[in-house]
Amino acid sequence: MRGPSSAGTGRNGDAIMGLLSTTDEWNDTVATWAGIQDAPARRNRRRVAGIRALNNSVLEKHFASSHWIMPGVWFIPVIVYCVYASVAVRGLTAPVIAMCIVAGVLGWSFVEYWLHRFVFHLPPTDIRPIRTVLFALHGYHHEFPSDRRRLVAPPVMSWPIASVLAVIYWSVFGAYWQALFAGTLVGYLAYDWMHYYTHHAVPRSRFGKFMRRFHMEHHFKNAETQYGLSSPLWDFVFLTYRRPTAPTPAEVECLGGDADPSDAAP
Repeated sequence: MRGPSSAGTGRNGDAIMGLLSTTDEWNDTVATWAGIQDAPARRNRRRVAGIRALNNSVLEKHFASSHWIMPGVWFIPVIVYCVYASVAVRGLTAPVIAMCIVAGVLGWSFVEYWLHRFVFHLPPTDIRPIRTVLFALHGYHHEFPSDRRRLVAPPVMSWPIASVLAVIYWSVFGAYWQALFAGTLVGYLAYDWMHYYTHHAVPRSRFGKFMRRFHMEHHFKNAETQYGLSSPLWDFVFLTYRRPTAPTPAEVECLGGDADPSDAAP
């Protein structure tokens, strides 16, 4: 017979599981997901708004999705503090801080490339929890690339990663850790915001048009190319760059008039 404490624990567990319960539509999409392909599955191509993940409306709004401006709200104050501490506490000079920030940005772009290539694109497994994590991590974005709500990382994903990185930097880099961490966060913001820009802005500059076409190649032609999100730097270095060309029929079906052939880079 279960005692009062175990009954309470059971009720608490049921309550937590109820809060985190996912919708039938989400469950079906995860179950039928074929992995990251060269274009979204046909049934998903016109679903611009994507699908709902959580049954709980509060969690769905605030923790399972994020507005594009929020990474700046979370991390720009941290960047400013790290630069201040590098001067006032660590005694670093402006040139040293600038070099650390550049190194942090480049380091993040390198990690971004390899995470995208070898972690985000892992094939799905029959183990349901792992399959769900892989789908939520990046598979969802490939199936619903125009969903504005799930393009930048929500706090439930970004805060733990940032905290772990801060501890690693503090342990390894001594007096330089805050300046390097500031650069890493600058690189992260460049990654999140450039990614959002390529999907939802209307580029006017030559560079903006190139970056949009560069990234659309990854979504609609060959998912094994163009892994860079903030820049194509490491695609050039590791030979995964392909010359962008005009939109495919699948891209036009997904994006409609936003799949502008004039955005193709020469």
